[in-house]
Amino acid sequence: MRYPLLLLLMALGFAGCALRYPEVIAMREQQFRSHDQAVALPLNQAARGEVASFLEHGGNRFGRNPAPDPQAAGHKQVLDALGAQANLKVRADLATSDFCAIAAALCQAAPIFRKRTAVTQVIDARNRGPEVPEPIAVCDGEYCWIFRQSNSQLTELVVVRSARRAKP
Repeated sequence: MRYPLLLLLMALGFAGCALRYPEVIAMREQQFRSHDQAVALPLNQAARGEVASFLEHGGNRFGRNPAPDPQAAGHKQVLDALGAQANLKVRADLATSDFCAIAAALCQAAPIFRKRTAVTQVIDARNRGPEVPEPIAVCDGEYCWIFRQSNSQLTELVVVRSARRAKP
């Protein structure tokens, strides 16, 4: 009886000490990102149309055929929310991984971001060094929404198809 219990305790102890790396989002190749350069926020009609087209084609900017978007209603709410200046306010001073704690107004208007992790490790090989201030990214499973920020406001957006999505 002692040995199985001892083995269980040792396994739990080692699992708690496992090395955990921070989540990283890589800027995808041109085909799998909504824009070459980030678009300004709040979204105007032209930029909104480009992002919507990207989402309608399954995250393939050069795709010819529309692909069904299982989260179309949620993505529409996000695009609506990103068109309003009031939803772009962020708390950049918080040291948290809860996206809704950082961007409460956006999460209120776009529930698809609720209970999602904010990622600040966005790697873009086109840049010589890390961006300052760090972008804030949030993934909804299919797509990662990468926001640039300045003065406690979300200022620019690029949407990339997630490399970890369920179907290619």
